[in-house]
Amino acid sequence: MITKGFIRWARNLRFRVRQFTARYPWMFFSLYQLSPHNRKLMVTKKTKITIEGYPRSANTYAVYAFKYVNDLQWNEIGHHLHVQAQVIRSVKYKIPVILLIRHPLEAVRSMVVRHDFVPVNEALEDYIRFYEDLYELQHGFIVAMFEDVIQNYGKIIDQLNDRFSSDFNIFPDHDEQAIAAVVEETDKLNRSLDKGKLTHLYRPDKGKDSLKNAVELQEDSELYQKALAIYNKYIALTRNQVVESAANRNDEKIMKQDRKKNP
Repeated sequence: MITKGFIRWARNLRFRVRQFTARYPWMFFSLYQLSPHNRKLMVTKKTKITIEGYPRSANTYAVYAFKYVNDLQWNEIGHHLHVQAQVIRSVKYKIPVILLIRHPLEAVRSMVVRHDFVPVNEALEDYIRFYEDLYELQHGFIVAMFEDVIQNYGKIIDQLNDRFSSDFNIFPDHDEQAIAAVVEETDKLNRSLDKGKLTHLYRPDKGKDSLKNAVELQEDSELYQKALAIYNKYIALTRNQVVESAANRNDEKIMKQDRKKNP
C-alpha cells in the first residue's frame, strides 16, 4: 500500500532532481522535454518573450496579462517552468526576458503552502540558488517586482521595450475591465488544473494568506538573511532599470531633435 508519507517523499525527490538540473540547460532540456506538457512551456528559437521567476511570484498573472495585450501563440512564450535554464537559454538566444521576483518571506511561505512536500529550508535554498545563478546575466533581462507586476505592469513592459528595442503592447494597469479579464482567465486555469484549490489560487485571497502566514519561517536564520540579501540586490537592479529607461528616452528625444535640424 502506498502511503501519504511515501507520496510526499517521492514528490520531494522529484523536486530535488528538477532543481538540480535547473542550473544546467543541456541537462534540464534533455530530460524534461520528454514531457509534452513541459515542451509547451520551454524556451525555443521560436520564443518571442520569456517570463519566468521563482514560484508564487505573480508568474500566472504576468503571463496572462502580457498575452492579453499581445497577439502571441502560447508556444511563443517561455514560462512557468521556474528554472534558471529557461532564462539562461533565453539570454543565449537573445530573447527578451521578464524575470519576476517576490520578497522571500512571501514567496517561500506561499510556495510551501502550495507544495507541502517542500520543507521551508529547501524552498529558501532554491530561492537563493535561482536568483544567485541568474544575477550575472542581468544585462539579459528586466527585473519585475511582484508588486509592480500587480500594479504597474505597463511600466515593466515599457522598460522591456527600452532594453531590447522591442515593441510589445503595454498592459493598461488602470483598465478595470482588462484586469478583471486577466483575473478571470487565471481563475479558470485554477478550476481546470487544480479543481479550484485555495492553496493553488493565482491571485490574493484572505484564506490563502491565513495559511501562508501560519508557515513557520525563522527570519533571523542565516539562510533567510541570505535570501533577503539577494532580493535586495535585485531591488537595486530595478532602480538601475528606471535610470536606463529614462536615459534611453532622453537619447531618443535628442536624436529626433537632431533629425529635425538636419533632415
